[in-house]
Amino acid sequence: MNKKKVVACLLAATMTAGMLAGCGGSSGSSDSSSSSGGKDKLTFWFPTFASADGEVTDEEFWNEKIDAFEEENNCEVNVEIIPWDNYEEKYLTGVNSNDGPDVGYLYMEMFYDYIDMGALADIDEYFTDDEKANYLYYDLGNIQGGQYALPVVVGNPRLLAANMDILKEAGVDAVPTNWDELKAACEAVKASNPDVAPLSATWGSTHYGALNEVYWPYFWGAGAQIVDEDGNLTIDSEAGLKATQFLADMKEEGLIPETSTSTDDSLEPFKNGEAAMTVAASSNLAKVDGINWDYSILSGPENTKTFVASDSLVLFNKCKNKDLAIKLMKYVTSKDVMADFHDRVSEQPPITADDTYSGDEKFADLFTNQTDKFQSLPVFKGASSMYDTLYKNMQSMMLGELTPEEVLKNTTEYYDSNLK
Repeated sequence: MNKKKVVACLLAATMTAGMLAGCGGSSGSSDSSSSSGGKDKLTFWFPTFASADGEVTDEEFWNEKIDAFEEENNCEVNVEIIPWDNYEEKYLTGVNSNDGPDVGYLYMEMFYDYIDMGALADIDEYFTDDEKANYLYYDLGNIQGGQYALPVVVGNPRLLAANMDILKEAGVDAVPTNWDELKAACEAVKASNPDVAPLSATWGSTHYGALNEVYWPYFWGAGAQIVDEDGNLTIDSEAGLKATQFLADMKEEGLIPETSTSTDDSLEPFKNGEAAMTVAASSNLAKVDGINWDYSILSGPENTKTFVASDSLVLFNKCKNKDLAIKLMKYVTSKDVMADFHDRVSEQPPITADDTYSGDEKFADLFTNQTDKFQSLPVFKGASSMYDTLYKNMQSMMLGELTPEEVLKNTTEYYDSNLK
């Protein structure tokens, strides 16, 4: 078995489309699912999840799991671990050049385009009623009228984490649970310990996924919605402005530090005791040790909602052996593989009824009693480009170059003129 079959395809932001296509190599070629040398071949793309100091790398974990699948099914599976930077560009180039995967991993904002171009297969017919019932989130894969997705990572909610020692030193006894408490706690930290950032935030990332932490929990908490039932963009609303203005004010008052506009990892200063609070994914918080921390889901003036991932495996229509590809999808999402993935690679809640939550006890109540506070992103035309435009405009606002009103107005005008 070739132990180097899992490759990390590192993509630079400045690469050309041709270079992107070349990165896929022959492992993603159009005949990757055909029979060759007596063995069927599949190509499987999965993103990075393992932390730099984790027990195993993504490559090591999937080498181990795919070896077992290959032996059982007498096949070859070429797995590419795709970094999050330029994730969407990699997929778009691969699919358009027929050099993409047979089975891939998409997040919600990517789905519309691939469904619209007919690239994804409806997988419902391949699952029995008992199998569907065992998947806790199977219905979340029904998008745009078809079962185009098999949810694989549903969790990782964004939480407000607080260093309780720093807060108590500032006279704050509990994790803030709403905007007013958050602002008051930040002001107390700033007054008592000016060398500590009250609220660390990721406003320097190159990817709009940072909105999941720095914007959507506030946006939804204000009662705002991204699109209406007809797919019309609705961010430029009174509620949307309230959330955007709140963040602008926090930055203006020094409660979100100046350094946030150059930070692409807000968790690091929190782990180092350089920030009192931050909003981060539960799986990343699970790895924080050495400090006394607690968390909450922050409530806004109208709602209590936070972003939760609802990412899925998909089957591309170009796959020549769909039955084998479905076997791979079922194998990857099986109790045994996922339980090991959650234990060794990324802390996540179970996705099947035959699995049990065995993660950090700190999150037991979160994943048992607070899931009604979780919200995933909607699927609509031009979602990724809209999010990218919004994030860049928000970054400009945090640099003092745009007002909150201009952020929402400019983003909406761009979307309506270019993406809708």
